[in-house]
Amino acid sequence: MKTYIVKFFCCFIPSKKIRRKVREKIFSIQITCDEVNKYLPKYVHNFIKDLSNEYFININKNIYGGGHKGYFDYDKKAKNENSALNPWAYIRVKNEDITLRASLESILPAIQRGIIAYNDCDDKSEEIILEFCKQYPSFIPKKYPYNVQIQNPKNEENKLYSYYNWAASFIPKGQWLVKIDVDHIYDAKKLFSSFYLAKKDNDLVSIARLNVAVYENKVYVVPNYYIDVLDHWLIKNNNLEWEEAMLSNVGNWTEINPSDKDKYENIYSYEILRLKDKRIFSSELTNLHFPFIKKSRQIQKDDTWLSLDEFKERHKELLGTKIDERMLNEEEILNKYKLFNFANLKS
Repeated sequence: MKTYIVKFFCCFIPSKKIRRKVREKIFSIQITCDEVNKYLPKYVHNFIKDLSNEYFININKNIYGGGHKGYFDYDKKAKNENSALNPWAYIRVKNEDITLRASLESILPAIQRGIIAYNDCDDKSEEIILEFCKQYPSFIPKKYPYNVQIQNPKNEENKLYSYYNWAASFIPKGQWLVKIDVDHIYDAKKLFSSFYLAKKDNDLVSIARLNVAVYENKVYVVPNYYIDVLDHWLIKNNNLEWEEAMLSNVGNWTEINPSDKDKYENIYSYEILRLKDKRIFSSELTNLHFPFIKKSRQIQKDDTWLSLDEFKERHKELLGTKIDERMLNEEEILNKYKLFNFANLKS
């Protein structure tokens, strides 16, 4: 009944963007830091509570040829290929050789298998992916055979949404997947724990990120700061299909109707996954995003960057509810940052 009432009132909202935000707000179930563990079976929580991500990462570094270890070893349900506790990592890579290996190693204690699709790499990303998948063969490399063009793409296969659908086609229908980006470092225990929120086929777990940067050995939180906008999620692969989203930068960035594309000189083609009739769980922060390490995004520090103390002061409402304050430990973030291969930045 709630669904039909919301749909009815949304009919009177002229803006598609506002309608989407209203639906997401109403149907989103907010799960705080303290509440997440209530979704775990008590015996699983007792087993994993004293284990650390670093413990598993160090063990996995010495495993070659399969059988890596993780929190999933403590719940037999996580061995079921159709369980939300055993999702496929859905990964797309383009020129990520600085952060790639560290990011992939950070998810291993939470995720048992994955598809690593890559395109147009002219750095060492392909080499890193192939070596990683050789060491952990439950992760499968897939090279997209076409060039991906964001601005004025020539053909359908050159469009980003086609690439996304192609990558997802290797994940069996009816099984779960979790979208992973490799300029993030994940807290594997928190990530794995969030998988317990999904109980039904139409459930979706939104995976928030915090944007951070390091400048002169100091950590900053950078715009758009804390992000929970259904860009990362755990979702069941029930005929998922990305659509094309066409944008024009005439004036403000706006989505345009495909029938009007001939009216614009420059069209930017992106992807969008229309999420319909989902029960959305919004959980605690599970990862840190390092957006400015990527060679194509390097920018200089400015006044919009907040120190960790400034961020904590301005966003007290997130601390202990959406963000475990231990995630904001500067020394630990710097240690994660040092895992990146900055030698590739100079090459």
